[in-house]
Amino acid sequence: MSTAISQHVGIFRCPICQAAMQNVPATSLVCNNHHCFDLSKHGYVHLAARTYKTKYDRQLFAARRAIMEQGFFDPLYDVLSEVILHTTEPEESRMYVLDAGCGEGYHLTQVRQRVMQTSGASFIGVGVDLAKEGVMLAAKNDPEVVWCVGDLTKAPFADRQFHSILNLLSPSNTDEFHRLLADDGRMIKVIPEANYLRELREVLYQESPKTKYANHRTIEHFKASFQLIGKERVQYQFRLDEGNLSSLLQMTPLAWGATPEQLSRVSDLAGVDMTIDLVVLIGRK
Repeated sequence: MSTAISQHVGIFRCPICQAAMQNVPATSLVCNNHHCFDLSKHGYVHLAARTYKTKYDRQLFAARRAIMEQGFFDPLYDVLSEVILHTTEPEESRMYVLDAGCGEGYHLTQVRQRVMQTSGASFIGVGVDLAKEGVMLAAKNDPEVVWCVGDLTKAPFADRQFHSILNLLSPSNTDEFHRLLADDGRMIKVIPEANYLRELREVLYQESPKTKYANHRTIEHFKASFQLIGKERVQYQFRLDEGNLSSLLQMTPLAWGATPEQLSRVSDLAGVDMTIDLVVLIGRK
């Protein structure tokens, strides 16, 4: 069994009947009503009530990790680690942080490393995603984090378990986030701002409306769901080489619906400074 999972089994609840979970050493988690979930040899647990087919495959997650390892989101991770350190006051210096929609796990691993390097707090990272390929990659790369396949519409965690929930460029389920956050917990959501990947959008879509992006509706929805206590814009440039450009095209939904003609124009972006423009929303219940 993953040591991380066995140490923190108390955070889980059965996705079928919502009962508490227990360890079956080295093999599985089982709930009080005998629903059993086997542990993967790769170090994660599959807690979705059924198997889902997602559009996110191993190739996409490998591309995401490749560009992120080159520093694509590093300034964002610095901001997120500061936000967690300055807004979280867990008892006994132990903080539980959930990455809701963790993908291949790189965001959570990087934020956790930064927090632990600059504070004495014990950072218990928990990542959940429906895409098994992403969670498998996450577990292989960072066995110190609790990783699980799970459905955020019926999250496999007990109530009020998390001091912080991260939701980075990923869909939300605000009802479940409310349930999962500790009473003094923080919801931290990252969404694109107006100029995010502006150069790519302009090359792909030229004069069409797709070159514009507005996040007002997402922000208003967040403010209707949580008390907005902080908002921080993160802007910087990232230099694209040919390898990074290829990875970016594989990972961003902006390019998924592009025609061959549109994609043929993108090669000109190699060597360009790409605009990263994000906003971090910080809320509480």
